[in-house]
Amino acid sequence: MAIDRKSLYFLYAATFFIFINFNISHTITPLYIIDVGGTEFFSGLQSTLYFLTAVILRFYFGPLADSKGNKRTLYIGAIAFATAPLLFMLSEEIWYIIVVRMYQAIGLAAYFSSAISLASGLAPRDQLGRYIGFYRLITMGTLIIGPTFAMKVITAFNYEVYHILGIIIGAFAIFFVYFIKEPQVTDKAEAGIATAPPANMLTLLKERQLSPIYLSIFVLSIGYGLILTFVGIFVQRYAADINPGIFFTLFGAGSVVANLTVASLSDKKGRAIVAYPCMLIMGTGIALLFLLPVSHYVIYLGSVLAGFGYAGSMAVLITWIVDIITPARRTTALALQDSSIDIGIASGSLFYGIIIPILGLPLSFGLSGVVIAIFALWRVTEIFRRKKEPLTSID
Repeated sequence: MAIDRKSLYFLYAATFFIFINFNISHTITPLYIIDVGGTEFFSGLQSTLYFLTAVILRFYFGPLADSKGNKRTLYIGAIAFATAPLLFMLSEEIWYIIVVRMYQAIGLAAYFSSAISLASGLAPRDQLGRYIGFYRLITMGTLIIGPTFAMKVITAFNYEVYHILGIIIGAFAIFFVYFIKEPQVTDKAEAGIATAPPANMLTLLKERQLSPIYLSIFVLSIGYGLILTFVGIFVQRYAADINPGIFFTLFGAGSVVANLTVASLSDKKGRAIVAYPCMLIMGTGIALLFLLPVSHYVIYLGSVLAGFGYAGSMAVLITWIVDIITPARRTTALALQDSSIDIGIASGSLFYGIIIPILGLPLSFGLSGVVIAIFALWRVTEIFRRKKEPLTSID
């Protein structure tokens, strides 16, 4: 299949701005809620409701993209991300902020799975890992500049200027979506039209080859939810001399390295044999943050390891789903993948919002990392026991 490079470039550009908005909103909003008089519980609650709303909406947007095309949902998602910052400017009431976050979840539900589905549709089949890895490089790379820059804007000016910045960033995303051309699938056998029934996210969970992948994504996302929602508060409380955005800059740097190397490596070595060692690395990075009150230097190593492990394992697991599923069901399968991420992040945000006041931030991070590492070791043991991974398409 010929690659429409212009559409890929426009998709990458739009995705860059979408993820800038996503990452700054998710890392700054918990701090914003604290600043306007909220608590860690409300910081976790807004994150939980944000992601759960996206999960519910994705049951509509995933099949819609499969039946009507991805560009429509790209537009819907980009508009939601562009307009949410405007709504944030209207009130500082905590419950109002939470409602706006639920509106912002339209962007998460509509854009994310459609964008990666379109990227995989434009990519050569034998280089899926490379192209999805580059897509993930862009999405995770926004962590390098987004949160740190947003914190500098807030420190130098105020939250109102920060929200205006979000509107401008969203407008750039809409601009680039306009120029994307979605490829038309003409081969019915390739598209799965003759063999694949109408896609349903819940039925995909019953597929034996897919369910372990979705479970792995869910476990990863619980840890990622802890990071996104509580690292800023953790750093402010135990390392006040460090800009909390530094963690996300280094996390993003580790993610960039992973996406440049790991996904392509999995094209050659196999998905599972690469994904789960990366997951182990993420768990190690999070567990190291247990020592943050003792030494501020662990933030540098822990953030890089966590970023490398998360991005590497996630890119490979997503590529693995694309390997297995037929093109006609791809967007719905990836919507379920996004929902697994969202439910994991929501669960992590809510769970740790309740647990942190009891156990404290250091112990909560330490235990989270250990659990992820144990899960990864269990999956590695399963791989060596079976000595092969299934890659047959589901149709």
